[in-house]
Amino acid sequence: MKNTIYSLSLVFVALGCQAQQKIAYNVLEDAAAQDYEIYVMDADGKNTKNITNSKSVDWVYYSYGEKLYFLSDRGECFRCLYLYEMDDEGNDVRKITDFKLADSWLGSRANGTQFIVKPAASDSTVFYIIDLKGTILEKVPIDLAYANDPTFSPDGDRIVFRGSTVSSPRQPGFTDALYVLDLKSSEMEKITAHQDEGAGKQWTGYLAAAPRWRADNKISFASKRADNYDIYSMNPDGTEMTSVTPLSNNQVYHDWNQKGELIFEASMNNQSGYELYKRTVDGKVIQLTDDDVEQYAPVFVKSK
Repeated sequence: MKNTIYSLSLVFVALGCQAQQKIAYNVLEDAAAQDYEIYVMDADGKNTKNITNSKSVDWVYYSYGEKLYFLSDRGECFRCLYLYEMDDEGNDVRKITDFKLADSWLGSRANGTQFIVKPAASDSTVFYIIDLKGTILEKVPIDLAYANDPTFSPDGDRIVFRGSTVSSPRQPGFTDALYVLDLKSSEMEKITAHQDEGAGKQWTGYLAAAPRWRADNKISFASKRADNYDIYSMNPDGTEMTSVTPLSNNQVYHDWNQKGELIFEASMNNQSGYELYKRTVDGKVIQLTDDDVEQYAPVFVKSK
């Protein structure tokens, strides 16, 4: 399926000081050992560098300024994940949480001093708002059987997340959708729909995944429609959903910078590996990687 590239009128927050842009991403270094490493490269795809070099699961989900925030099971049981911080050279590694986290996207507010995360185990569906020391500042209960992948709105007053009325993708009828929760009023709204909802089918892929709340107040996400994963953009109330997919292959994990550039992973239906791409504000698509390595979930990061 070939998707039309729609022109976007993006209003992004201007950067007061233009710093060199880097991209951080995840690499499956050793499939047998389940060794995932974090790499960085320049915005043009050059100067790739492994900055973790740890025989463990290390997966970057977020950056703020020059800091990268990643989940890792280093020194722990397999897939026992905790939140860590480091700079974009892999230095000053610091463990933030002393409690395990679920494999989930996260976000920050208050100038990068507060994060919203998903704990690995709890008696109910809940997110935690924590500070940079890992202290739990607030527990945010979610009135759904399943909730994951939270991130803050630009003003920090709302979150968007992936949720379902069924507790596990292993259960028939699980269909994920995006929800927006107002943290002040506790009002929650479902903002996406999919043709497979209510059909009672076995879950075979994301119907709504990897939400990102952009600086221009648009929400982007990935969804499997017509047997293909594509990236879409919409308003926080779910209106004006538009395809922003620049290629015809599967595209899920993605990120935006303040200028409105898009980076994303793409695969030819999982048959030729995952490569990283960038789409410029004028719609030009640049392939950043081209090799046999599996590369996932890129995020923009500023550097000095």
